[in-house]
Amino acid sequence: MGEAEDIRDRIRGYFERRYYGLGCGRMVSFGEYCIGTEMEAEEKKYSSELERAKAMGLCYRDYRFSLDFIRVIVKCGRAWVKLKERHRVVFELTRDTVSAMGGMLHTLRLRKTGNRWYITSHRYRDEMGEGPPGRWPVLRPSLDWCHPMLHKDHPPVLRVDQYNRSAALEYAHRWALGRNPKYYDFENLGGDCTNFCSQVLHAGGCPMNNTKGTGWYYYSLNNRSPSWTGVEFFYRFVIGNRGTGPRGQEVSPSDIDLGDVIQLDFSHDDAFNHCLIVVANPEPGNINRILIACHTVDRDNYPLVFYNWRGIRYIHITGCGRQLRQIQR
Repeated sequence: MGEAEDIRDRIRGYFERRYYGLGCGRMVSFGEYCIGTEMEAEEKKYSSELERAKAMGLCYRDYRFSLDFIRVIVKCGRAWVKLKERHRVVFELTRDTVSAMGGMLHTLRLRKTGNRWYITSHRYRDEMGEGPPGRWPVLRPSLDWCHPMLHKDHPPVLRVDQYNRSAALEYAHRWALGRNPKYYDFENLGGDCTNFCSQVLHAGGCPMNNTKGTGWYYYSLNNRSPSWTGVEFFYRFVIGNRGTGPRGQEVSPSDIDLGDVIQLDFSHDDAFNHCLIVVANPEPGNINRILIACHTVDRDNYPLVFYNWRGIRYIHITGCGRQLRQIQR
């Protein structure tokens, strides 16, 4: 067995140990696979996540995972590995529902001690709100950003059509773990979550609002509105919109519906960082039963309570505004 394959096997064993602990609900030791102070801190963090999982019903009844190794570099007894993790799991909370995750990026460093490779560093996108500053970039609307309805030349709206929730859900499930080639992938430009939510609303019948800069539209990476891909811009557009495009209002959890949007704040600074689509809500008002789909990290049929948020807001899509000329077409 070559060095690279030996390293892959060690990493697979480490991940299996992590999944096993969340499956049986017991703390496991990583000493067989890890060394160093950084990994000691990771083990403590895993312990706290395990306790939360047990309390919230987020331990696994069943799990299947795979690791897609992107790069393995070995030099002078040290190694650097980049991979993507995917899984399908059944949580205790959701019982028979299969929840899927795709494409979580991990970077690991290893050191060879004796005849064995040990992990010395493990970095990944932390969705639990404990990551370093800047992991979830936030774009705040500037003071000179105003809603398109404030423009004098805004065209009149003839009617508001119903949001097609079934079409939105179909799109959400189809592309939650993948990328529609019609749209740029913003995963490495601050995240793709709002881009995905905008696509879902558009698939649900919400037409684009082409008001330059302040509308809600996407044609290319360099020809799009801030509200199409920015969490805060999206919120301000949808909540304030009285023209073309999606219209919404902030509601309580009991009023959230399928195809609606949930936004999360991980830093408790009133700057929301993440955008999710509601794909299941069997008990309105009980957030423990809400399932979501999202990008960055890609998830489908995932419990909302998986996230450890500081702030949350629920956006109910009330309809899709259409201009006269759009209807005449």
